[in-house]
Amino acid sequence: MESSSRSWVRGRRIGNGSFGAVNLAFDKSTGEAFAVKSVALHSSNRTPMLALENEIGILKSLSSPHIVEYLGDDTSREQDGGGACRNLHVEFMPGGTLANLAAEKKQQQNCPVNELEVRAYARCVARALRYLHTVAGVVHCDVKGRNVLLGRVPGAAKLADFGSAVRISGENKLNWARGTPLWMAPEVARGERPRPTSDVWSLGCTVIETVTGAQPWPELKHKEAEAAMFHIGYSGELPEFPFQISKLGMDFLEKCLRRDAGERWTAEQLLQHPFLAEASISMEESPRGVLDWANSDFDNWEEDNCSMDSELGVSDSIDPITCGRERVRELASTRGIVCWDGEGWEEVRSAEKGNLQEEEEEEDTNCCSGVGCSVSSPCASSCSRCFAGDVICRHGIGLDCDLLLDWCEFLLHLKMIINMILFYFSLCS
Repeated sequence: MESSSRSWVRGRRIGNGSFGAVNLAFDKSTGEAFAVKSVALHSSNRTPMLALENEIGILKSLSSPHIVEYLGDDTSREQDGGGACRNLHVEFMPGGTLANLAAEKKQQQNCPVNELEVRAYARCVARALRYLHTVAGVVHCDVKGRNVLLGRVPGAAKLADFGSAVRISGENKLNWARGTPLWMAPEVARGERPRPTSDVWSLGCTVIETVTGAQPWPELKHKEAEAAMFHIGYSGELPEFPFQISKLGMDFLEKCLRRDAGERWTAEQLLQHPFLAEASISMEESPRGVLDWANSDFDNWEEDNCSMDSELGVSDSIDPITCGRERVRELASTRGIVCWDGEGWEEVRSAEKGNLQEEEEEEDTNCCSGVGCSVSSPCASSCSRCFAGDVICRHGIGLDCDLLLDWCEFLLHLKMIINMILFYFSLCS
């Protein structure tokens, strides 16, 4: 298939947007993978085409790391005789949709999405909404799990599908009802003009969907769209909050799902709610111990926390977690000699007076004084292995010295690890 902007090949279908099919596609010259949403030009129903043109126009004007990236658009003619298509090119998100993830988790022995992940995904959507509402002047109008696309890393998500989106300052329309009924805010279900807090209601419904693996308003699932919208718009009821969520999550949902749009929190306010403010976590593979934790990649964690601090106006200060992590990283590192001196350590065991005197006398010694020992340290004249061996030999203990040395070394390492674990948990508490 030839394109006016690039030469590309259409691959398998990977989903359906609100008004068009979505396929995986490949650029012939670069091999780059991207997603293409297409609508047939010859269709008698003009609604999908109008929605796609609306999405193209809005996506062109957006630039946010939390919104799927616009890569181009074109018109193409299908080689299989399918006719001409209008195409929108966007970045490919390999993780699928948030709705699919939640449904899959539910099927796996009814195991819901971990709440830390729920918070991370909700934070991404809230950031996207803050950008749309305060910078771009856009209301998405169809926030739901199917329109939240996931990346390769758990916890990373982007908002997609702007076919229903409207400009906040746009012209008035006769019918403002748009989006998916079970995620609609009451005012939108009544046919009123969508506003930024209408997206906030939909975000609350999306959190319910993520936690339960099912649509909000399950009692309305099999009703006609008009009946469901009437109930949402005029009943005065709220969707049921999931029992699986924490009290913090319940409070977050209460801020999102207020029937009076003027009383709902904004996306900016939600980003300061503890349910989202504490979701700045690394979603990488969990470390198996303190040493794994120290040596793990914290670039994304630090970047996210820096951005969170700038959002909340937090001044620069010494971060105890960072200091502790650097200390533990020194212990875990094999790239150099560990220096035990310096500020930041608390003394938990004093050396005996004799050892302190020897340390002062041989302050410049860089190697262990034990015969044949290659252990070097700028802070001690003998290593733990040789010190233990010296004690054993001096007291004439009639046991296998090598075996006892190994046990002594093991116990010393074990004690060090336990101390580091206690130190780590003290930082987290």
